[in-house]
Amino acid sequence: MERIPESEAIAAIEQAEQFNDHMKKSLVQHEYRKLAKRLVSMSVPAGGQVLDVGTGPGYIAMEIAVLLRDQVCVTGFDLSKAMLTIAERNAGERGLEPFIKWQEGDAKSMPFEDNSFDALATSGSLHHWDNPLLVFNEIARVLKPQGIALIRDSRRLQKRSARLFAGMIGLSIPSDFRVHYWNSIRASYTPAELESMLRQSNLKNWTIEQDIMDLMVVVGKK
Repeated sequence: MERIPESEAIAAIEQAEQFNDHMKKSLVQHEYRKLAKRLVSMSVPAGGQVLDVGTGPGYIAMEIAVLLRDQVCVTGFDLSKAMLTIAERNAGERGLEPFIKWQEGDAKSMPFEDNSFDALATSGSLHHWDNPLLVFNEIARVLKPQGIALIRDSRRLQKRSARLFAGMIGLSIPSDFRVHYWNSIRASYTPAELESMLRQSNLKNWTIEQDIMDLMVVVGKK
């Protein structure tokens, strides 16, 4: 499957609302909770700073806030002002406003000081980045020396069996969103491509985990 890049952000509020409506009902909510629990299990220090890159409607930031509450400060970071508007509303509906702040900006040039964050998570954003190497270097810069990170994304499917499996999953997705599902898969990276980019980056102490549909970079403690 040839890689076909996807745009970096959803700018229009109407599209952002549609995305949010789909994601709040999607099985991916289970994956968000699972990712948040994994990050917390890697020992985020009390009083620490946690960054969710490409937060979108804010679900991972909210799941982390639910688990840690006032033990840490969570920042949801996104290129799309429309997405951040929805994320702030979603957090308000769950009573999580005191535990999360929202920041607009480009992941290739984050508006944070060096060594700012103890932990970082991102899910479903990697295939949107037009220059992943720059983002990996920014992640390395804003993480503290002993910081931890989980970078999760879909993978581009090279085997026919994997594409058939993805097709079965796709049948459970509303028809108007199925095209976005396949666009994300086509825009994603293979394990070899991801490893090559990571080796060129400033990130250290990383490993790549993979299953039939997804890839995840784990930085720091296992």
